[in-house]
Amino acid sequence: MLIETLILAFFISLIWGGKLIRMSELVLREFWLIPLALLIQSSVYWAAVRGMGLCPSWLSPVLDTGSYFLLLIFTLRNSSLPGMRWLALGISFNTLVIASNGGIMPVDPLFLSETSRKALLAGQGTHGLMTSTTHLSYLADRFYLDILGMDKQLFSVGDSFIDIGIFLLVFRTMTKKQPIRKSTNGSINE
Repeated sequence: MLIETLILAFFISLIWGGKLIRMSELVLREFWLIPLALLIQSSVYWAAVRGMGLCPSWLSPVLDTGSYFLLLIFTLRNSSLPGMRWLALGISFNTLVIASNGGIMPVDPLFLSETSRKALLAGQGTHGLMTSTTHLSYLADRFYLDILGMDKQLFSVGDSFIDIGIFLLVFRTMTKKQPIRKSTNGSINE
């Protein structure tokens, strides 16, 4: 739902009088941590889906969980920006549930198709079926949203906080008021 949240944030910000150019003023410290974390997550996912045993069985869960710690470090380095505390909270929740379940994000099977259930039972990907042995199941992907024209969306409490944080970051950045300054000829510029 991250892409949908970004689109909504841009759209509402523009309606609210925000300016897209203000996004270029956003300074993110340690931004390189985001692509690094996404690269790690993509690699772990790709190896899991392909069933490739390229490394010891304990390494994939460590790498996947570690990638979330990289994202946490990023949010903490940027905590003064709007929405970053929400992002940090959401990433913390997702990190907790993934770490406590061996590097796997549990998914409530109630909303999954039979094909998806079978794939998760076979251990494909970085998600797994929620069972009675799932730790912190209340933080897992257990909520469902059916958006018209899009695939079904399963999400967690952490994902919700991440979406709130992203929305606030974009909205407050685009709609922030520029300081009023006086030009040399006496007119007021915004």
